[in-house]
Amino acid sequence: MSTEFILIVVIVLAIIYLLTTLRGRNKHVDRQEKEMKSPEEILPEVQQRLESGEDKIKLIKFVRVETGLGLKEAKDLVEGNFKMDSPASDADLHQKVKEMLQSGSGPIKATKYVREQTGLGLKEAKDFVDHVKEETNI
Repeated sequence: MSTEFILIVVIVLAIIYLLTTLRGRNKHVDRQEKEMKSPEEILPEVQQRLESGEDKIKLIKFVRVETGLGLKEAKDLVEGNFKMDSPASDADLHQKVKEMLQSGSGPIKATKYVREQTGLGLKEAKDFVDHVKEETNI
């Protein structure tokens, strides 16, 4: 084989690799920009899919993508063990996180509190805490 042929094959493979990598990144960005649904909104569809015999693992993935819930919370929702009634409203939660940050509890404890109160995944809870931090200039 000539070196030119080998060089062309390597370049073509590199282009294919780059295109598939960029395509995967675009899908991830689309998921981030997608508006998340609440567990209450998605529960009827989950129940319907369960009754029709859909695989639980696929349903858990679906719930995570649609709601932003963590793995445990999504699994609990699919299996019917998810606590729907959050003890704190958004305003109460916002105020409590603000107080925690001002008192020096730190963002890790505040994030853990948000996850416990809402069932959000780690990233979403951290984003909530970061948003409160930005608003209050802490």
